[in-house]
Amino acid sequence: MPDEELAAAPSVEEDETWVQADAVEVHQGAIGRVDATDVTVTQGVVGAARGDRISVEMGLLGAAMGGEISISQGGAGSILAQQARVEQSFVRTLVAQHVEIRRPSAVLFLIAQRVSGDIRPVLDWRGALVFGAAFGVTAGLFGRLRRRADRRG
Repeated sequence: MPDEELAAAPSVEEDETWVQADAVEVHQGAIGRVDATDVTVTQGVVGAARGDRISVEMGLLGAAMGGEISISQGGAGSILAQQARVEQSFVRTLVAQHVEIRRPSAVLFLIAQRVSGDIRPVLDWRGALVFGAAFGVTAGLFGRLRRRADRRG
């Protein structure tokens, strides 16, 4: 009987803060890094997650990369996904093929092929182009002034 229980146990590799498994569920806990097919976080924190399906409810993600990523009533630093759904959450950087945003949510930097939902961009592609050009000109001028000051002094 004990051999049968061991044979049915899932394969999990962990190294202090890193967990690798088929499915990982975090409830009111924290993991530094997780690599799994399915990752589910409820009232928890994950530093970095990679998986086919990542779901976060009332939790935080440092960074996530996966096929389908869903975050509800939480926050995330960076998300890279094929499909992403954001509901009542804040995301700093979101890069995805398809994004669905439900209000009230906020995404600081969004790059997507297709976006659905109620969202007003703070900076669209034209504004980003102008911002980049202005930043480049300003940085160039300060660099030139600094080189002149170094030559004189």
